[in-house]
Amino acid sequence: MTRRDVLRAFGAIGGSSMMMGAMSACGLMGVPATRPVLQGRPPSTRVIVLGAGISGLTVGYELGKLDYDYHILEAREWVGGLCWTVRRGAEHTEVGGERQVCDFDEGQYLNAGAWRIPNADQGVLGYCKELGVPLELFVNWSDANYMWEEDPERGSLAGRRVRVREVKADLWGSTTELLAKAMDQGQIDAPLTEEDQELLVQFLIRAGYLDSDDLVYRPPRLRGSEDQARYDLSALLRSGFGAQVRSLNAGTGGPHPVFQPIGGMQQIPLAFQRAIGDKITLQVEVRSIHQTEDVVRVVYRDTRTGQEREEVADYCVCCLPMSVLKGIDIDLSSDMAAAVNESSHSNAAKMGLQMKRRFWEEDDGIFGGHLFGRSLQLGEFSYPSNDYFTEKGVLLGYYGGGQTAGLGDMPFQGRIEHVLTQASKVHPQMREEFETAYCVWWDKVPYSLGAYGRTPPPERLEQLSQADGRIYMGSAGASSRPAWIEGAIQSAWRSVEALHERVMRG
Repeated sequence: MTRRDVLRAFGAIGGSSMMMGAMSACGLMGVPATRPVLQGRPPSTRVIVLGAGISGLTVGYELGKLDYDYHILEAREWVGGLCWTVRRGAEHTEVGGERQVCDFDEGQYLNAGAWRIPNADQGVLGYCKELGVPLELFVNWSDANYMWEEDPERGSLAGRRVRVREVKADLWGSTTELLAKAMDQGQIDAPLTEEDQELLVQFLIRAGYLDSDDLVYRPPRLRGSEDQARYDLSALLRSGFGAQVRSLNAGTGGPHPVFQPIGGMQQIPLAFQRAIGDKITLQVEVRSIHQTEDVVRVVYRDTRTGQEREEVADYCVCCLPMSVLKGIDIDLSSDMAAAVNESSHSNAAKMGLQMKRRFWEEDDGIFGGHLFGRSLQLGEFSYPSNDYFTEKGVLLGYYGGGQTAGLGDMPFQGRIEHVLTQASKVHPQMREEFETAYCVWWDKVPYSLGAYGRTPPPERLEQLSQADGRIYMGSAGASSRPAWIEGAIQSAWRSVEALHERVMRG
């Protein structure tokens, strides 16, 4: 066995998962963009920005620094778009007519859309610092949490709550035990030096908590289980739990640390709103966008009075979701219209469940992180990373596809019943402690009609990144990272930079 062979052997244990985790993280984060440094003051130039989500707010904020005359139009009565923190009194009526009003206790909330910030996302982190948005750690991984598998064909661990730390310890312990014994017994033909072999065995002993005398894995106290008997390696492998065990926990939030604003994700757009001031008009629905060689004309309707008004500008930066833009009367070239119409959005949905007490902390010792139970049809079930040891809390009871288990076709109460039934298999306290819930199925939310955008292929992204006459596409859907706040910011930067360079050229 050469040194390269050793690395390959470790790949089966965790070495390649480390590399794959890193590669996954890099792919997820994409190529980081830098905020453009723009100079010069434009002549009198009027810009209409459509949408007060993160991208529209970023466009407005940066245009304001350059002394543009701009105006942001937003159909909702609040800013933020998918950065919506649902609190007591929040409400919305789904496409289809069912209405919800949130009755969480004061201080309790659900991040209905965006909910975590990877440490690599320097755009959004930079704005948090600049705008004074305090952050706290988001617990994206916790060894105290449970894994669950229902399928009896998965073996003896099916239908049992198993701690992540138990799985990690026993997988590493059993595997390193096998490798250490094989080396000790000379069963590996390895042209490693004696010193290399000795150091490698020492590493395996430390990594797997092996007994240095007999090279046997015995579960350590750190495994944290009352029952110290190790799980059989074969049972662990059959369970599928090993798919979650990596040397780097890249996950969908990226490597640690991951952050969240104190008080909810909507603190970010609210900070933008304070900085921008009266340049934002809320509760106005865009009806049409027409352009000539010289101007852009936007007709919008006041959703409170029904009155329509036309606004004229030199340019328009459209930060509306592509799903909404498809239904608006707009002048676009055939290529740009095709790119917009070919764009699609996730139908992701979320549900927050307020509980009388934080039983996951008190009974199970869980503080943040997620439940790993794909067979439960809950998508991602997560525990709050804030307000530890207080009386109540809001669980993210569901984060997944809107049509999983037919949930999108059910009334709110049916969706809640599904989540309570499934989650009770792992947490039998659910029904007794449940108080109230709030459901956000984004494809049924007016002015969204979908959650985050799907990543456009290169040729479509290139088209969306270009100006179409006097109209620029500035939404996250016109970026390589449409599922993240950072994508919205990068799209906004690109639009502002291109527009400003054009204006300064005259």
